[in-house]
Amino acid sequence: MVDHHLRLVKNDAGPTRVGGRASQPETGPMRFLIRQPIFGANQRLAGYELKLRDSVPVPVVSGVTSLQQMRDEMLLTCALNSDVQQVTSDKLLLLLSLAPETLHSPFIEFLPKAHVVVSPAGLQSPDDEMKVRLGELGRMGVRLALDDPDEGIALKLPPALCRYVRIDSRKHDTLSLARHVDKLRAMYPLAKLMATHVDSDEMYECCSRFGFDFFQGSFFAELRPSTESKLDGSRLRIMELLNLVISHAEVGEIEEKFKTDAALSYRLLRYINSPALLLQHPIQSISHAVMFLGHDQLYRWLALLLFSGDKPADPRTQSLLRNALVRARFTENLGQCRIAPPRRGGLFIVGLLSMLDALLNMPMAEAIAGLKLPEEIVFALLKRAGPLAPYLELAIACENFDRDTINHCSAENGFGPDEVNFAHVDALIWSERLLQQ
Repeated sequence: MVDHHLRLVKNDAGPTRVGGRASQPETGPMRFLIRQPIFGANQRLAGYELKLRDSVPVPVVSGVTSLQQMRDEMLLTCALNSDVQQVTSDKLLLLLSLAPETLHSPFIEFLPKAHVVVSPAGLQSPDDEMKVRLGELGRMGVRLALDDPDEGIALKLPPALCRYVRIDSRKHDTLSLARHVDKLRAMYPLAKLMATHVDSDEMYECCSRFGFDFFQGSFFAELRPSTESKLDGSRLRIMELLNLVISHAEVGEIEEKFKTDAALSYRLLRYINSPALLLQHPIQSISHAVMFLGHDQLYRWLALLLFSGDKPADPRTQSLLRNALVRARFTENLGQCRIAPPRRGGLFIVGLLSMLDALLNMPMAEAIAGLKLPEEIVFALLKRAGPLAPYLELAIACENFDRDTINHCSAENGFGPDEVNFAHVDALIWSERLLQQ
């Protein structure tokens, strides 16, 4: 039986064996868990693709035929981890790209099949043994995603086995993409289409017109030149309050500013009296709420409000907030034992505000111009410099499959895989729980 409480991708203390030769394990980065968001229609977050940084040696154990398969076994262990599975509690998908030979692993049978999609990377000409195994997986309820399949594989696999088809948008212009989509829909009438490397709003709009169901890429965080900025009156008032709080203004001054916005006052009282805070007696005044929260906690709450404004958040804003929350918690977790407590709160704010430019649809320098932020936060956001910058850089690299930055940042700052992986998974779980409250 597989232990569903296996811990995340541990480093081994002993030597590794690569190509028949014993070698010492890398002292630099190895086996870092990285993710990329998957978006559904209307840019709502639908899940994550999980990977391990796969350009370093790992220990080879009995039963595996390649280093890639060994990494796959570790990735499966991650997906079976009880902590990781909490990320899917909100019906989010986890997509795992695995080598075809890994499909024979017994770990596959224990995956949470309602949430996990398996992509057998490079599967083009399955032999009879693989066909049998794919049939078994299909009967178990394992959902498969094929990457840019050709007509040859369509003739060798029952269409019902393929639930998702991924298309690399970089390989097509508009006309060839339209033809490719028509061909794939004929080959796999039951499959959902997923576009990868969608890195501009224009490409997203193009793929959306062609009926894609899911999208991967950085398009959701890009500025939109043809769209107006979102720095409305509500957000300006929140920025004014943020400036008062960060300068540790008197409670009475902060209360007076709240009283100029009845909706904002109501939201503060609703938040502080929410069941999550477990108060024995309700708080009924703004001054009492400000004193109870304190400047630091009030600042974090107001920073979160920047993502909602005075209107219900649209799907894109919700996606930006989810990702900003993961960054904020991730950076805060990494700095827990590295940054002195008085400055640690800056890590959360840096992570959260790192998507403010995409939210407000304006360059970052303009987005934060109205905020009286500490110099080290400004340096991290604008120049990726200063003591807080490495934490933000690593958080962004882990969501963009940016192996070079992970390499450099972890080596320069001594971030170990265990430390980063636990910080990453905790951030995913924490953000999901927060948004469900």
